[in-house]
Amino acid sequence: MKNEQQAGTLNLENTDALQMGFWVPNRIWATAKFLIPLRKELEEKRKLGTLKALIPEMVAFKHWVTSHSVYRMWVNTMIEEANEYVHNASLKDKIEIIIDGDALYIGGYDQFFELLNEIITTSPSFNNTVMVGTPMNGLLAVSMATKSGLALFHDTTFNQEFKKVLNTWNTFLKSSDSLDKLDITQPEKPGSWISDAAKKAGVWHEMKHDPKAPGYGFDSWNSFFIREFIKGARPFHGTENDICIGCETTPWKYENSVSYETGFWVKDMPYSLLDLFGGRKELADRFTGGQIYQGFLSATHYHRWNAPLDGKLVRSWVEPGTYFAQSPSQKEGESTWQGTDSQPYLGHVATRAVFIFEHPVCGYIAMICIGMVEVSTCVILPEFLVDKGAAPVTITKGQGIGNFEFGGSTHMMIFQKDKVDLETWATNITHNENTPPTKMGTIIAKPK
Repeated sequence: MKNEQQAGTLNLENTDALQMGFWVPNRIWATAKFLIPLRKELEEKRKLGTLKALIPEMVAFKHWVTSHSVYRMWVNTMIEEANEYVHNASLKDKIEIIIDGDALYIGGYDQFFELLNEIITTSPSFNNTVMVGTPMNGLLAVSMATKSGLALFHDTTFNQEFKKVLNTWNTFLKSSDSLDKLDITQPEKPGSWISDAAKKAGVWHEMKHDPKAPGYGFDSWNSFFIREFIKGARPFHGTENDICIGCETTPWKYENSVSYETGFWVKDMPYSLLDLFGGRKELADRFTGGQIYQGFLSATHYHRWNAPLDGKLVRSWVEPGTYFAQSPSQKEGESTWQGTDSQPYLGHVATRAVFIFEHPVCGYIAMICIGMVEVSTCVILPEFLVDKGAAPVTITKGQGIGNFEFGGSTHMMIFQKDKVDLETWATNITHNENTPPTKMGTIIAKPK
């Protein structure tokens, strides 16, 4: 372990909340640091008689799974495969720690729904783990990578039913009941987002809030999640011909000469324009041979989207997709300690908001805001929804155009071939857990 720390590898001892962006973390790490304490908390509540009954929506979801043999089979085998994976002795030796020697991942079919029920009736906690803000990812990090989990979370019908569960959680997170971890009377309570540890992690740095008001001035956990920067904190730089970054993201990947269509599910994870744009051939044609920049957003950071340029918004829509699907080629190992192969993959299959801008000098530019795991909701402000054939909307650099709702997420900007030169920070990307996010409003591209 000591040698791994010296080499800069993320591990149980040196990973903290600021590394949330490295999704998905090592799966045994997730078990040891998040799921086992949650499961033990539920067992204690059961003993005390305080365990929550399944809410009606969870009862309906469990009944639906139970009454459909294929989905019941997949859930049961997913749990078995996840538990078998966690019990793998060689992995336990590598990690050196499983809390109290208890490596059981999920205690069975009924407990799976109990854990889901606990999560969707509770606001996400601040904590010093990579699961900060994304507890459902903590529950499913191992399961969704199993053979049965891959089948389950790529299944359209299952995703339609699971979306009802996520919608129920979303409704709770938009209610005043979700403010329990923004309690100014108990700032150091477990999971508090206004604790000293949360402040140290940068949760409130340059963000609007009122520390003397109940809920820090927010009416729900979700309104806190999409909090804004204070005025002047993120100026948009350059001239009217420069393109800026429209999301606060840590650089993840750059690719030049992007293909119209590829096998995006294979190990080296190329981008496929046809799939990124949801099968819209005319857009894939327009950007073939161009450049893609991708960055990720931490759950502790800013989750609004802002117009990256002065020009016109010619098309926008929300593309429906998966919620907890990961790349079939992603494997456990050092690469998943340092990050994930699945972020580019998610741009092709996950729920995402797509914007197509037209700039008078730099041509067409696409911005794709991609939901990851919990972040299944992408909201485009009504005035910036532009259907095919509708009149373009004039936009100004820095205008707010939409936002994610709760969790971690990722974002892409796509440029046409031979139209712009990207800044070095966006093309010369190295994965380092200490890399800070690139500030929204930073210039990413200039006209050739």
